[in-house]
Amino acid sequence: MAVWGIYPIRTVGKRQAGESSSRDEVKWQVRWRVEGVARKRTFARKGHAKDFHDRLTVASVNGWHADLRGYPVDPAGQTSTGRTITTQPAEAHPDTETQLRAGLSFADYCTTTWWPINETRFKGKNLLGHRRNMRVAIDLMTYPLADPRCDGRPGTGAGDSILLGDLVADDVRRALVRRRSVNGRTAAVNQRTMTKALTRNLTDISIAPETASDATVRAFYITLSLILRDAASSQHLSGDPLNGTAVFARAPKPGRVTDRLVPSLAEIFDLADAIAELGPIIGGRPAGERYRSLILTAGTIGARPGELTAHRPDWVLFGDPTRVRLHRSETPLYDTETGLRGRNEGPLKQRSLDEWREIPTIDEVADALREHIERGYPGRDRTWTSPTGRGHLDWGNIRDDYWRPACSKVFAGTDKANLATMPPKTLRKAAITWWADSGIPTALAADWAGHSEEVAARYYAGRASNDYTREVALLSQNRTH
Repeated sequence: MAVWGIYPIRTVGKRQAGESSSRDEVKWQVRWRVEGVARKRTFARKGHAKDFHDRLTVASVNGWHADLRGYPVDPAGQTSTGRTITTQPAEAHPDTETQLRAGLSFADYCTTTWWPINETRFKGKNLLGHRRNMRVAIDLMTYPLADPRCDGRPGTGAGDSILLGDLVADDVRRALVRRRSVNGRTAAVNQRTMTKALTRNLTDISIAPETASDATVRAFYITLSLILRDAASSQHLSGDPLNGTAVFARAPKPGRVTDRLVPSLAEIFDLADAIAELGPIIGGRPAGERYRSLILTAGTIGARPGELTAHRPDWVLFGDPTRVRLHRSETPLYDTETGLRGRNEGPLKQRSLDEWREIPTIDEVADALREHIERGYPGRDRTWTSPTGRGHLDWGNIRDDYWRPACSKVFAGTDKANLATMPPKTLRKAAITWWADSGIPTALAADWAGHSEEVAARYYAGRASNDYTREVALLSQNRTH
């Protein structure tokens, strides 16, 4: 038994647009959906359209099957036009629905099945990322020109969304190659540049190439894989279109440890002192003073930026040694489509809601935290706040007035000049590198950081010096005579 959805008859042609009332220029269109596949049929006469619409209604009420065009099949042996046929009724063909489902397009499957089922599965930025990747996939998973599969079947024209039954690995490979030339942000910037040039009659303009990073293509592939694996488990696919495609979306290679230059512990303190001198004077002190303990904590306990944003004052356990506990992560989340505005608070990355991490601090950092609390800088439920003290900490909002100027003051013009524009997450890498240089066992350091030893070695451990003085000294201590 097929599942039907039937829509009202509508007129198409010039009468609809108000340009003409000629009867010959008006047609009547019947639209319906069967087994999730959208169909339409246009008639020159309103009566014929009504007859077919009534036929669809009868099929829906009685649960008739459909043929491969999506037309109702009367078990009594009549076609959609009432003509008697001699072939067996649909019930005698148990594979009719399977064939019909094979006609479901990639776009229809995504929008009517996969996303409605999985939308609640994703949270926060993952939700926005998977939705964006799905929509890009819908745009890219189309029949190319001169494709032999464009054989006259409904929905198989060049540029139409590929039918799931037609999907092969080359379609996925082609989509991945095309994805490398899609960059929404760069495209928007280029469009603004072109508009400005046309308005001002400029001829010397620079347009950035619209290319996607390896990480972006990899994220796109992950979403596409989720969609196709779900489609395969529901038997919508005739083969495995993911076979041999991962090579076109390899995970980005981590940089060499030698090239991962991070701030030293002394430079972390310099950076904290620099940011404490910035901003307007509030209560007799620069507003940036409230961020001195933030920089020292970030650069020594290895917390992620979002974990520091969500941190609360009572998660600092003063003692010998003082320990900083981490329990939540918070990121800004805005989405006009779903009306999301504000902040998304969740558990620690890849952890359950009840998990904590606890990291000991050195005395200087403990003193900075104690001073931070004594001066009343924390908010009601946040250790670090906005510069005014009335809102939550937002790394993006303090970037231009506090973070970047402090980084520039410490690193611009030095042999670590590239750190003048480093992102806040570099402080996490600096802490993990400091732990390694201090001899903290890798297993314990990984536990403090909240990831595996392999991840620490591949992505986080770096070098705090751009020469090899320390390494040569270590080698000299262990030389044999």
